[in-house]
Amino acid sequence: MVVRLIGCGAVGAVVAQKLEPVSDFALIVDEQRRKKYSSGVFINSKKHIFRMEGTADATKADLVIVAVKNFNLYQALDQIEPFVKDGTTIMSLLNGIDAERVLSERFGSDKVIYSFITDLSSNHNGIETVCFSNGGNILFGEKSGAKSERILMIKDLFDKAGQRYEIPDDIMHEKWWKFMLNTCFNTLSAILDADYYSICDNSQFIRAVRVIAKEVQSVAEAEGVKITQDDIERMIKRVTSLRDHGKTSMLQDVESGRESENDYFAGTLSRLAHQHSIPSPNLDLIYILLEARRLVLAKR
Repeated sequence: MVVRLIGCGAVGAVVAQKLEPVSDFALIVDEQRRKKYSSGVFINSKKHIFRMEGTADATKADLVIVAVKNFNLYQALDQIEPFVKDGTTIMSLLNGIDAERVLSERFGSDKVIYSFITDLSSNHNGIETVCFSNGGNILFGEKSGAKSERILMIKDLFDKAGQRYEIPDDIMHEKWWKFMLNTCFNTLSAILDADYYSICDNSQFIRAVRVIAKEVQSVAEAEGVKITQDDIERMIKRVTSLRDHGKTSMLQDVESGRESENDYFAGTLSRLAHQHSIPSPNLDLIYILLEARRLVLAKR
């Protein structure tokens, strides 16, 4: 299978190292990143030199995996386009709920499957990634829930690569579940400067998570997705099981002075809540607090 991946950060690098040995694999890069990665990237101190392709030397791909941040997605569309052909499948590992819509508007909904990654504890800085978990768990599927030929082909690829995955019956429900997780845990961790070890036994942190999750639950229901109390408990159990010093991607972005995905998590939910006339004081507050922390750090 011809696989191309764009984004070699905390998510992309970890997935790339698994897929490279079992596929015709290359990173999609611009000239700046070609230079950055030319001497290799380090994953758990092991050097990897991935083959790279840009728009000028693009190979049409069977599978294109998008692992950039939300705020880089529109820029990535032009880089992806030369790799897309009839029959290409596009898989997004972005957080949030908007990436598939954006990709479908550009390339057609027939090319896009629904997906995300979870259970990935990794820290990324420059060309170095430290992964505390076994490569994360990718959930993917057709919006309809059908076990199509392309879903089974990706399943076979992941089996060969040793990449953990799930093919849920209702991928939209699972995407909203992950969206809730990102909004609750990523945002609070970035506000409070808390790694996973600091979170796991912190009863007050979890109390705040529950308060925010209730507002997410109300917005999801208005959007046609039912989030249950069991879903909330599953989310809490999943994150508090990460008893290591890994950090959420949002905390890493804030610490590094990079743009965060705050607008795509709490910001998106706050806007949706207002559209549906649903009170969301806690979602509004965490969005504001994280923006305030970013501005404070920018002045130091």
